[in-house]
Amino acid sequence: MKALPSPKKLLKFLKWFCKPEYHPDIEGDLLELYERKREKHGEEKARWALLKEIILLMRPGIIRSLKNSQTLNHNGMYQNYLKVACRNLFRQKRYTVINIGGLAIGIACFVAIFLYVTHELSYDRHFDNIDRIYRVYTHEKSGEEYLGSAYYATIPLPLAEAMMTEFPEITHLTSMEEHDVLLGNERHHYLENGLWVDTRFFDVFSFRFLQGNPSTALSHPESIVLTRSLASKLFGNDDPIGKNLTRQIRQDIKVFTVSGIIEDPPANTTFRFSFLAPLQSHIYYRNSWDTSNAHTFLVLSKGATAEAIASKMPDLLKKYQKESLWTNYHQEAYLLQPFREYHLENQVNNDIGLKGNPRLVSTFSVIAVLVLLLACINYMNLAIARSMNRAREVGLRKAIGAVRRQLIWQFLGESILLSFVALLVAFLLLAIFLPVFAGLIERPIEVDLFENRLLLPGLGLLVLTVGLLSGSYPAFFISGLRPVQVLKGKLTNISMGRRFQRILITGQYAVSIVMIICSLVIYAQFHFMQQREIGYDREHIITMRLHDFPSLEKYRVMKSTWSNNPNIIQVTASGHLPTNITSNSVINYEEGNTDNPLVIYRTNITDDFLAVYGIELVAGKDVSPASADAKNTLLLNEKACQALGWQPDEAIGKHIKHRGTVIGVVKDFHMLPLKHGIEPLMLRMSDQAWLEYISVKISPEDIPGTLSLLESTIKQYSNFPFEYSFLDDEFDRRYKADLTMGKTVGFFTILSILIASIGLFGLVVLALDQRTREIGIRKVMGASTLSLVSTLSQDFLRLVIFGFLAAIPIAWYLTDWWLNDYAYSIDISWWMFALPAFAVFTLAFLTISSQSIKAAMSNPVECLRQE
Repeated sequence: MKALPSPKKLLKFLKWFCKPEYHPDIEGDLLELYERKREKHGEEKARWALLKEIILLMRPGIIRSLKNSQTLNHNGMYQNYLKVACRNLFRQKRYTVINIGGLAIGIACFVAIFLYVTHELSYDRHFDNIDRIYRVYTHEKSGEEYLGSAYYATIPLPLAEAMMTEFPEITHLTSMEEHDVLLGNERHHYLENGLWVDTRFFDVFSFRFLQGNPSTALSHPESIVLTRSLASKLFGNDDPIGKNLTRQIRQDIKVFTVSGIIEDPPANTTFRFSFLAPLQSHIYYRNSWDTSNAHTFLVLSKGATAEAIASKMPDLLKKYQKESLWTNYHQEAYLLQPFREYHLENQVNNDIGLKGNPRLVSTFSVIAVLVLLLACINYMNLAIARSMNRAREVGLRKAIGAVRRQLIWQFLGESILLSFVALLVAFLLLAIFLPVFAGLIERPIEVDLFENRLLLPGLGLLVLTVGLLSGSYPAFFISGLRPVQVLKGKLTNISMGRRFQRILITGQYAVSIVMIICSLVIYAQFHFMQQREIGYDREHIITMRLHDFPSLEKYRVMKSTWSNNPNIIQVTASGHLPTNITSNSVINYEEGNTDNPLVIYRTNITDDFLAVYGIELVAGKDVSPASADAKNTLLLNEKACQALGWQPDEAIGKHIKHRGTVIGVVKDFHMLPLKHGIEPLMLRMSDQAWLEYISVKISPEDIPGTLSLLESTIKQYSNFPFEYSFLDDEFDRRYKADLTMGKTVGFFTILSILIASIGLFGLVVLALDQRTREIGIRKVMGASTLSLVSTLSQDFLRLVIFGFLAAIPIAWYLTDWWLNDYAYSIDISWWMFALPAFAVFTLAFLTISSQSIKAAMSNPVECLRQE
């Protein structure tokens, strides 16, 4: 049989239903009855008797009336809470500034990162049927990877057409390519990036038309659709519909007629373009099973699944492809990916559009939560430290009838009020720092309460969450103090609060130290990549991208002109820059051998390529246009020789089928970012058919004059705008994402340390205020200033040390995981942990000792008198 409730619970039930004016007398009588029964008949019978009497008391004259109950006037109570909260804020200005400052910084960081994350997650959500749009991509199952991935974004154009024909689950399908062209009229010419699409493009992607008909705008091969901004640049206020434009790609020049104007793509659109043109009019249009060049997107009918489409692909290929091509399917598979995931997918080769960085999004999200949590911990710590000052208030309120629930809401209300004030201050901080942050991450983020409909309710929820989170423990802790003990000065719960406080401080510094270590490792890795010997020179080299063949045909003439300038040292041309050689192909190193193919990266070069970039030749000779068979000569790197089973000297004179004869071997150099290893490379002497860059090694003297000469010479042979960059800048751009992450993590790390230091300063001041009598007594007893500072500081510094010890395994795991993404990375060293620990410990010591010295040097008489 289940035991009866204890007398305490039974009397609590009595208090709940009994009128307040009768309750004290009735409770006293019942307690006397209970004691007599217990002494005479035992505990169990005494409880049954007490329960019986309480049940008999549940009658109309005893039960309290809800209408006539003497409850507090809620409006008056809330007004009193608000007055007390405001008085506390103004009376204790130092703690108010510390609390509001810490929370404001935390909220500002959280809102800034929230705006970035929501912007990244909002990409392409404005398209109709976004949940049913998919893109088709390829997976090479052979195991061969290109740029670290076996996934490719393009498929053969006939395959896209076959999918549309054979699969009724596909309601709409479109294919596209991307290319820069020179667009112009008699007044203006601009180099613009555009999409070359088929006539079904607007069935899949819902862009808003300002002029023209989406059904027919691209039906003619020589029609073109412009964005609003490009139409304004080319035609001003004139009506562009029906007007002609010239389009130039390389030497190919065609005339297009404007057939439509659409609104500029929103900032959160992955596709970046200023015009749309028919796919079949593209100079590189290939409708062949042998060529994978089409980026294909489709809309599935309701209820259809991507897995069902993928499972049908083998039968489709078998039906439409030649048998020789069908056998290749065993090495590749065609898959579908939801378009809502497209922006944050960066593991697929040859993608188009502006792609995000999922690692950056997840890292920033964690940082936002951590920084906000640090600010909330500050508030908790200060509230717990101030519990002695608020204890008497709680005791008096309870003595005059306040219940714990009311006290909890009072303290939570104060915390929410403080969070709201901190939000207002955070908006001022955002107005200053948000443009800097937006420029750093290169995203158009701003606080727009009207455009972003989720921002205002999100901020309200943030204030409520921060208020409840930061004020929860203090509210429950302080409200639980017993009035008799408080008024007598016996606070038994204080030790428990201080233990929790120590845990929070330790965790706070552990988080800060982890962030410092991660930031330091990111910067060290970036510095390592900048300083590592990459195998070629990158100082004082100007690179110019060429878009049309006329300039390449005149390359020798331009090179001769530039060679007469003393500030121009050497000139060369190539298909790629050595910072990013991404083209590859498959070769066989023996005539008739098809069993041992080698995937090799390749680019075309002209003479002086090795001289301009300072690439070392380890065997054989350099390419030269004077050679009788110059266009069939090759250079290999050491990695290619190793893969082919040759020593560098043995490679000289070897013939590679369909490629040429090896005449030299160059020392390995990093032609890809350091996330990738060195790959086999082939440099082929070009007949100028596939060259895109001219590289000029210059003297550091009179750089503006040299640039002016280069520009004027190129403009004699090209209609395209003059584009140039320095190779070292081009090299740094390859690591822009890493640099952005490093700068941003470093920025928020500094803020986290600032928040922790602000909180520690407040805690130290409060602790010293509460130990005024102790300080005075110690000084009277002869304690020196140094011993007092040591005594007052050691408790806090010990917590910092514990935080460092807790941070070590976490930081080690995170940095090791991050560095695993690089083929060449730094070694994690002890100083990367020791330096942040020393910096944080020193900052904490200065924060603590500055106040401790001030307290230790105070007059002991004044200390005791004040106490």
